[in-house]
Amino acid sequence: MIERKDKILKNVNLKDHKGLEIGALDRPIVKANQGNIKYADHLSTSDLVAKYKDDKNVDTAKIVDVDFILEGNSLAKSIGRENKFNYVIASHVIEHVPDVIGWLKDISEILYDGGILSLAIPDKRFTFDYLRTPTTCGDLIEAHMQNISRPSPKQVFDFFSNAVSLDTGLRWSGRLNESKLTKQHSIKFASKMAKKAFQNEEYTDVHCTVFTPQTFFQLIEMMLELELVNLRVIDFHDTSENELEFFVTFEKIFIGANKDLSKHEMLSSVPNIKMDTWEQKQQIRFLDLEKTVGLLTEQNKQLFSEKDALNDQLSMSNSNLLVSNAKLEEITHKFENKTRQLEQTYQSTSWRITKPIRNLKIIIIKLLRRHPDK
Repeated sequence: MIERKDKILKNVNLKDHKGLEIGALDRPIVKANQGNIKYADHLSTSDLVAKYKDDKNVDTAKIVDVDFILEGNSLAKSIGRENKFNYVIASHVIEHVPDVIGWLKDISEILYDGGILSLAIPDKRFTFDYLRTPTTCGDLIEAHMQNISRPSPKQVFDFFSNAVSLDTGLRWSGRLNESKLTKQHSIKFASKMAKKAFQNEEYTDVHCTVFTPQTFFQLIEMMLELELVNLRVIDFHDTSENELEFFVTFEKIFIGANKDLSKHEMLSSVPNIKMDTWEQKQQIRFLDLEKTVGLLTEQNKQLFSEKDALNDQLSMSNSNLLVSNAKLEEITHKFENKTRQLEQTYQSTSWRITKPIRNLKIIIIKLLRRHPDK
């Protein structure tokens, strides 16, 4: 099994190349002592420490030194178009980006031709975004045309109004009971946060977009068809069982004189996911269940057949037993009659009178047996 970090860095040359990691916070994929790496985030290091001081999931002492602050600015503008990188890493970042199309275009600008963009992306089906509708092409087009740099009221409302507590393992097992899902925020709170976003009171960090591997590549295909980005997919790791993220690696390609050829190359690189890992797992479970049901059905048929045969045998045995009982009663009756007749004979006068004759007969028979020649 490929380790998470290896999935992200498979196509990255840490030793010789210059890289940028976005949103590393306290868990950078590439540490400062592992290569020529710069860090970018929506806030400065000190502001990040202040923001996460009460968050038990963040070790503020390990938050990286932020080199480029992105708040309110595009990535290319914040970093400077003169700064070029061989690779960009963003783990669980793209879903926080208000304008995904603009963000990918910015990354393409700061990458050298042949440069790598490596993404780790949460699969919304196994996270607190479970109830949200996957981001559509229209959502991305609208955000890009409006050139938004902060999460929109709609994005903020969708995030807070749909966030639920979810057991990833239970979801993978297919035993999730949606009726028992608990929402993390009230609808009033979601409305309040959306209003703040509308009034631009503060930057509200939310999941602006949500994806599954299948819907993500549908969006990428749309961007390539509209020639909005010049990236081709060179690696993809689907969401592993009991995990909640998938991994995609892009390479920036040089758009030469033959744009149609370049476009075809990029479009051909997009995986055509008709059935992703989770659906395959569920189909396998369904087929196994269907097979088990079939076997149990056959076993039940056999058991019912055996039961019918035993019932027939029992009925026959009962019939035979009834006949035997009748015969037994008949023989018993005859025996009782004979017994009575013998008793009557023994008690009769003639039986007593002829007793001497019967005794003489027995003596004569014994003598004849001793002297057969006389």
